[in-house]
Amino acid sequence: MGFKLRDFFLNEEFLSEEGELNYNATYGGENFKVVVDVNKNPTKKGIKVKFFPVNEVGQVLTNLSPEEVQTLQNSIATTVSKKFNEYGLEFDRDTDAPDKSAANFQIPLDSVFTFIRDKILGRGEEQSTTGSEEPTTGSEDETAVA
Repeated sequence: MGFKLRDFFLNEEFLSEEGELNYNATYGGENFKVVVDVNKNPTKKGIKVKFFPVNEVGQVLTNLSPEEVQTLQNSIATTVSKKFNEYGLEFDRDTDAPDKSAANFQIPLDSVFTFIRDKILGRGEEQSTTGSEEPTTGSEDETAVA
């Protein structure tokens, strides 16, 4: 029987019934349930990351005031966005997310695309190097001749 990637994700220990990945984490001395999923809003394509504050036994705190959520979001944004920036990824606040009991963030799809293109796979400018191909035209190092 062959390996199926779909089966791996369906059995993943972090996958919730709703299809989102989540785990409990401690960051900056605070405990959170961190939820990661794709943004289903077509105008905000990307990966959404939610930080739900939890109590000592891991229960999500639902009675935070908007000011407390804003303070939490500011604190997380200040520290976590720097880590994402180290990899060339944007980590934006998602201020109009429907869940108001969490600090909501988004990694825009174009940021993920740029990360994959630039950091993982390369820009695609380097073609096969068998030695038989002609150099490509239009590179940044060439100067135009009138």
